[in-house]
Amino acid sequence: MRISNAMIADNIKSYLSMHTERLVKTQEQIASGKRINRASDDPIGMSRALGYRKTIASLEQYNANITDAKFHVETVEDILGGITDLLRDAKAIASDPKPDGRAEMADMVVAIREQVLQMANSRVNGNYVFAGDRTDVKPFDGTAYQGDNGTKDYMIGEGLFVNFEADGEQIFGNVFDVLNDLEDGLRNESNADITAQLPLIEDIIAGIATVRAGNAGKYKRLEATENFNSRFTVNTESLLSRTEDTDIAAAAIDLKIQETAYQSTLATAAKIVQPSLIDYLK
Repeated sequence: MRISNAMIADNIKSYLSMHTERLVKTQEQIASGKRINRASDDPIGMSRALGYRKTIASLEQYNANITDAKFHVETVEDILGGITDLLRDAKAIASDPKPDGRAEMADMVVAIREQVLQMANSRVNGNYVFAGDRTDVKPFDGTAYQGDNGTKDYMIGEGLFVNFEADGEQIFGNVFDVLNDLEDGLRNESNADITAQLPLIEDIIAGIATVRAGNAGKYKRLEATENFNSRFTVNTESLLSRTEDTDIAAAAIDLKIQETAYQSTLATAAKIVQPSLIDYLK
């Protein structure tokens, strides 16, 4: 079979094109640090990488939600702790209503009620904490509860939620009525009315303690889930790296081999191609 100059030229072009493509691809992998820069580089690997990235993004969002949830718990704990201290002061007054100075004690109860009202109407990021789902409505006006019985929910994992009591009426009960009655009893100097508020105050304190204990347990759950998500993120990032990142040392060796092959092809072409063929290639 007679091999024409055109056939030789085509073969040389093919080899040079192949080596050039390999060189460019390897150089790109080294420069970008990524073995996969487009789907055609490794369709299966690209699909896996996209899945890993989606998983990482979800885990990061879950942990962001956990951060918000932990802040919520910490804020609520501060509020409930403060209200508990105030109610203990009211309990002390109801437990020992001295005959002298009851007007002053009544004034103290008024101050306690106002502080409790202020704290029960606390807001975080512009949202009322104890209004249920009606976070834009002030839950307490000193008489009736304006919120609803909704909870504060956070998604902390795939299909995994943690919720917190946000129904102020459920948490605080009829605290304002009790404090009002305690004030009235002091001003009217009615020992029966004063002492009648004592068990009611104790019940409210106990109810708040139950909420605080529940929140403490949920806080531990948040921390455990946060740690799990963080470990899962690290493992997934490792899988992503092994899937798409360039092994720089191996790629550098490949690049050297490819450069040598390319130069060898050029040198061989220069030896076997006649001047006329060189002209043809031009």
